Amino acid sequence: MTELIRRVWIQLKTGLFQMFIANILNKIVGMASSMVITRLLTKSEYGIWSFALNIYSYLLLVTGLGLLSGAFQFGAENRGTEKEFSYYRFCLNVGLVIDAILVAIFIVWSRKMSFSLPAAKPYIIAIVPLLLLEYAMNLLLTILRCESRIHDYAKILNRNTLLLALGTCAGAVFGIKGVITGRYLAYAISLLQVILYTKKEIRRMFIVPKIKWRETKTLWHYSLFTGASSALNCMLYLLDVSMIAALLQDSSEVAVYKVATLLPTALTFIPNSVVTCVLPDIVRNRNNHIWLRRNVKRYFIGLGSLNFLICSVLIIFAPFVIGILSGSQYLEAVSPFRILVAGYFISGTFKSFSTNLLAGLRRVNYGLFLSVSAGTCNIVFNYVFIRKYGMVGAAYATLGTITVAAVMAFSYLVMIVYVKKEKR
Repeated sequence: MTELIRRVWIQLKTGLFQMFIANILNKIVGMASSMVITRLLTKSEYGIWSFALNIYSYLLLVTGLGLLSGAFQFGAENRGTEKEFSYYRFCLNVGLVIDAILVAIFIVWSRKMSFSLPAAKPYIIAIVPLLLLEYAMNLLLTILRCESRIHDYAKILNRNTLLLALGTCAGAVFGIKGVITGRYLAYAISLLQVILYTKKEIRRMFIVPKIKWRETKTLWHYSLFTGASSALNCMLYLLDVSMIAALLQDSSEVAVYKVATLLPTALTFIPNSVVTCVLPDIVRNRNNHIWLRRNVKRYFIGLGSLNFLICSVLIIFAPFVIGILSGSQYLEAVSPFRILVAGYFISGTFKSFSTNLLAGLRRVNYGLFLSVSAGTCNIVFNYVFIRKYGMVGAAYATLGTITVAAVMAFSYLVMIVYVKKEKR
């Protein structure tokens, strides 16, 4: 009992429990706002908004060309040194320039582009510049993580989630334009808050000498490979929505499938919460084979037990969950919802956590290979299953892709942590 209390206290001190509770509250608020929006917008409007947000999410995957991941990795590795803040400065300045170019190119291109749901085009163009606000905010949040200021990190996330919920729900009264305006206001206020919390770190960033470009080769290698891997890993639900829109060209089908993805996507906060708090330790101990063998197993057992309990309840009570979440008009989402929840169990227990640990261990080459393989499977599975089974086929495609990726990621992690004896 004494040992158990000691472990719980250690978790509380490191911020894991606090981050977990904060993310639960964030997801509850986020789901509540989704429930409101699905009721304020018509099914067609919600499908159009989901498609526009889906396109924006593709851009988020390449934000800063992965420099957010590089800022975290190299900031954690160089914590307490002048170099730490040189890396932050480089990633902030260069990342914003990259995103500004991306936004400009995309807006020009999208004006001439024909989308699967043409009605979504003006909303896509309107939301794209938000990318710059999100990048700046996430870079400053990354600094808080590296500095182990988990309390402040969680506080800002909570406020941002609440502001997003209030802004988008209030805006939904005025339609899709109101939802977009609410998102801009939420992120602008949140960015101002995180700037106030990181004033000391921002000053230090611009006092330290600039890092020389020739010294950024390793940073770029890590950022580009990790960024590409992360982007491909996150494309599962995005690609589903895009291919449903392209193959079925029905905004109502997009809306129903989007409702089916809401909770499975939200559940990713569970492995993400653990990763947020343990990854700095993984990075610092990436060459400590004994430490890794002792701790990695414990993380997986805990995650697996919690995920199994949650997913079992959701699959059994799926009709009630969908009815409460979005109303009886979305009960068609029950079948894909159950399949996606099963997919989350595999992803949340094995795939997501494994890929993040591999990134922390600097296994970025394999991570990219894994992501390319999974992305290829996803495209093929979606094309075959959506044409054959419609919207439900997209869920089967996601489940199949997740299973393939989980086997590849988890088996490789087990090999390098528990089988290989040489020093990494």
